[in-house]
Amino acid sequence: MTDTLAKQLTQIIEQSLQQFDSISEEAWNNKPTPEKWSKKEVLGHLADSAMNNIHRFIRIKQGDQTNIWYDQNFWVKAGDYESQNLASVKALWEALNLQIARVWRNLSDEDLQKTIPVKDEVPTLKFLMEDYIDHLNHHLKQIL
Repeated sequence: MTDTLAKQLTQIIEQSLQQFDSISEEAWNNKPTPEKWSKKEVLGHLADSAMNNIHRFIRIKQGDQTNIWYDQNFWVKAGDYESQNLASVKALWEALNLQIARVWRNLSDEDLQKTIPVKDEVPTLKFLMEDYIDHLNHHLKQIL
């Protein structure tokens, strides 16, 4: 199962990168309203999500029970994706997700039932992996 999810993630990355090329720089930078994220900021949010989830995926295998959650709006603002070069944001998102796929390939099926606290819940690794892909697809639809 872990290898299947890793392959699925890798395919999402490859397909998305190809589709990103059809989006103009203007469209990447357009903010629908001042408080809403641009497409580039959404991609930055997905990079932030990857950063936080890498920690979860590795810690859960290790047996570490550190509760990892983050304020997504704060992270997008702190990451200053709005003024970053688009190629840099794309490269960051790609590299982090390829690393997640590598981490997933090194997980065992037994690891899938391990848990880690996330805010007020204690999900299994399997749930977190599937939820990560669902979250990624949700936001990629906003971009594409």
